[in-house]
Amino acid sequence: MAFTNNKVNPNDPPVSASREYEKKAIGSGSTYFSTERVGQLATENEIRDLLHVVDHVPTEAWLAALIGAAERFAWYGCTGPLQNYLQRSPTDDIPGALGLSQATASAIVSALLAVSYFTPIPAAIWADGWMGRYKTLVIFYTLTLAGVIILFATSLPAVLKHVTSGWGVYTAMVLMSFGSGGVKAAITPFIADQYVNRDPIVRALKSGQLAVTDRELTIRYIYNTFYWMVNIGGLGSLGTTFLERYVGFWTAYLVPLIVMGVGTVPLFLWRRRFVKEPPVGTVLPQAVQAMALAAKGGFKMDSAKPKEQSEKHGKEVPWDIKFVDDLKSGLYTCRIFLLFPIHWLCLNQTFHNLISQAGTMEGYGVPNDAIKSFNPISIIIITPVVNLLLYPFLTRRNINFSPIMRITVGFAILTISLAIATGVQKAIYSAGPCYNHPLACTASDDGRIPNRVPMFVQLPIYLTGGIAEIFCYTTGLEYSYNQAPKSMRSIVQSYWLAMDGIGALLSIAFTPLAKDPHFVVMYGSIAGLMATTTIIFALAFRRSNKMAMEML
Repeated sequence: MAFTNNKVNPNDPPVSASREYEKKAIGSGSTYFSTERVGQLATENEIRDLLHVVDHVPTEAWLAALIGAAERFAWYGCTGPLQNYLQRSPTDDIPGALGLSQATASAIVSALLAVSYFTPIPAAIWADGWMGRYKTLVIFYTLTLAGVIILFATSLPAVLKHVTSGWGVYTAMVLMSFGSGGVKAAITPFIADQYVNRDPIVRALKSGQLAVTDRELTIRYIYNTFYWMVNIGGLGSLGTTFLERYVGFWTAYLVPLIVMGVGTVPLFLWRRRFVKEPPVGTVLPQAVQAMALAAKGGFKMDSAKPKEQSEKHGKEVPWDIKFVDDLKSGLYTCRIFLLFPIHWLCLNQTFHNLISQAGTMEGYGVPNDAIKSFNPISIIIITPVVNLLLYPFLTRRNINFSPIMRITVGFAILTISLAIATGVQKAIYSAGPCYNHPLACTASDDGRIPNRVPMFVQLPIYLTGGIAEIFCYTTGLEYSYNQAPKSMRSIVQSYWLAMDGIGALLSIAFTPLAKDPHFVVMYGSIAGLMATTTIIFALAFRRSNKMAMEML
């Protein structure tokens, strides 16, 4: 079990399951806990005084996470070689297909990312309002699978030899971007839905100490583990990039196709065992109406409450006080995410410009699009350290590492990551043979000789970026699920994902700078934006959630 939010006085003795210590007091002298309480609903005193721990997670939650990880494997496995596929030509030293420029290829990849992160909004409305999350997941997973099939079929050597227009990859990208967006909208709340325990239960730990299960901590644990699985799936790009370079694009896309096929097994075989929350109807019309009334009342959500509308305006509204309070919670959650597009602008560089940057350096036989796999590798290694060492360490010292603090720390680390990218680009421009026009001078032997900088100097970029993701991304998933009202969970999580879409559009805005010799300016500008965002976020949300809620 993972421990956090320790509410036990460290000076008090532990509660033991043995008869000898069964009546030992914890906290005040009048508060006693017995092993007979194990398996029972926790009382207020037990919730206050006992250690809070992660509950047992049902198998269905991990199977749902496996489905999501399979889709992510296919996504990363297919998009990993995509920059080279679009940017390079078949005659280049680095394998390619269409021979577009770096700026054009980066813009296309950014558009793909944007669509995949804007699609969750209508998909979430569909899931919450009509179809339910399971049916939505099935439909969009199938759509993604169809895109992977087309990508594989059109990358076969016999097809590539005769078709150079790119219609196959463009069709596949459209299907995959819409499919991926729909899967993202449904999968994260669907995973959490599998954990049905709502109330805190008294548990006995292996040490004999009594503890109380905590739903919020359990959801965090599930999402952290899911993100860890997603990054194992992210290693798909490591294998596909080597296959792309040394065998061909068709083998690179065959592997994601197989993994997607594996994901369909639990998706359909466990369909009767999954918890399927019924669609509750979309709350958007009422939410919009309530926010309009709040705007008329001085932008105070309390002015939209039934009593306020009845007494001041003689108007009856079709919602209750709880609906308004839930809406306040959802709005505050969405406010937290407003600065995340800059976070995504930084991370999305790993899908295009940083891949191209690696292609201008000495790779020693390693594909330029393979090094980005160090990002999921770092996350796979560091996530257990954070979950099993850092969080318990802070808990034992009663340090509240709140979501706002975690995001702030992640933003700061991401700033460092982009600052390193700026320094790497400066080092490339300072090295021969082509200096600030890598692969473009006569000394490069028609683009075969890169600048004399080892590609592996990029590793710190991906390491710091991975650490930043651990604190930012998983916190965003957890926060958007826990803080959103039940009827708006998919929508709020989709709003959170849509911030990535805005970040992708910002990447397109930087396209004019995505060419030599302007990359130092581009990376430096993005690093500066991230630093400014970190400061603004820390200052804007330094107050507690309760105070921020009262300001609405």
